[in-house]
Amino acid sequence: MITRLGRAAADVLSRPAVWWAIAAAFWLRVAILTVLTPRRPDTEGMWEGAHAYLTEPSHMYDAAADYLSRLHIIAPPGGLDAFVSPPPLALLAAPIALLPKNVGVEVWTGIDAAALLVGLVLLYRVVATRHPIARPVFWLVAAYFPPLFADVSAGQRGGVLLLGAMASIWLETVSRPALAGAAAGLVAALKYFPAAMVIGPRPEHRIRYAVGLAIVLVVVTAVSFVPLGVGGTTFYFQHVLLPSLASHNPDCAYDSVRTLFMRTIGGEEYAQPSGSGYVLVTSPLHLPALALALSYLSALAFAAAAAWGAWRSGWNPAYGMSLGFALGALIPNEVWPYQWLPLLPLILLVVVRGVERRKVGALVLLGVFLLAFFRQPCELFFPNLWTLAAIGVFILGVWQNPLFRSGSLDSREEGDGAQR
Repeated sequence: MITRLGRAAADVLSRPAVWWAIAAAFWLRVAILTVLTPRRPDTEGMWEGAHAYLTEPSHMYDAAADYLSRLHIIAPPGGLDAFVSPPPLALLAAPIALLPKNVGVEVWTGIDAAALLVGLVLLYRVVATRHPIARPVFWLVAAYFPPLFADVSAGQRGGVLLLGAMASIWLETVSRPALAGAAAGLVAALKYFPAAMVIGPRPEHRIRYAVGLAIVLVVVTAVSFVPLGVGGTTFYFQHVLLPSLASHNPDCAYDSVRTLFMRTIGGEEYAQPSGSGYVLVTSPLHLPALALALSYLSALAFAAAAAWGAWRSGWNPAYGMSLGFALGALIPNEVWPYQWLPLLPLILLVVVRGVERRKVGALVLLGVFLLAFFRQPCELFFPNLWTLAAIGVFILGVWQNPLFRSGSLDSREEGDGAQR
């Protein structure tokens, strides 16, 4: 009886149509829940920043600076006082600021969602798998990944960042290193971490890639600061950028590597839901200096591991650049749920190659890590379970570098073999 059930289950799960149907259901869920989201404070704040950039750029950061000086944390999203992002983001969002706020918010959400999908299509083309199961599983895992939904529903800019990063990977794979670097430079002007993809290109392309990235990053950043003038630019760096980097918000939705160490051994308080309100939770250990040192050492270790994995793969560009992009989730001081999205390309690469090579152990372990993202951080008994799962995903991705070594059996051969 058990044998028959096992064979029946194996037969069902070997059918690509089943996996495509499940993937479609998850994507339908993302679309419906995004449409039903009543408010998008993150997008509202972006609209406010872009509107101020168009109307009074020299004073666009006054509200944020005042809030930071009084409370020493970044304001809750939704208003101009929470807009601490550099001017390139305001420049990017300027077109939607010409629309009424309620319309502009929804338009931007659509733009970010479309950019995310195009980015995934580019990665799908780079992976180029012919495996009948790996294809739908790629889209299933992408649709399930909670940070993806968090980004789209909030109307954030992760989709734009993903598009730029995946365009950079695709251009590098077709031997256009300067253009690949330029694509990375465009999104690095919005968030610095895509610049870490410079570890991934082929050695003979790396200089041209880095030059293209640096030129575009500097030019876009410089041009975006022009409307602020010298005084506004200085004010931003002194009263907004530096204080915001020192902001340590106790919100349980923040679950970075730094907060993992600071909350467990550093004695840093964090707010946890309790009944109709929140309670402040503190670890009995109070070793803040050690916790801070470990957070900095971990950042160096992650960067070194990414470089090692890229090297061990024989400088496979898609894999190495995805490792660099993933650092954007592990190194920042404070990370919202949507900011774990940079892990997704690495996850999808490991999933596809794991299915092709039948790496059951790695796939099961990756599935366990992904299940830890199912509930939001504030709904967990310890919000930094997301952090632990993300570290596990990254370490597993680095350890699976043999799947991407140059000269190994490529995905098309694997897919053909599976079909035969």
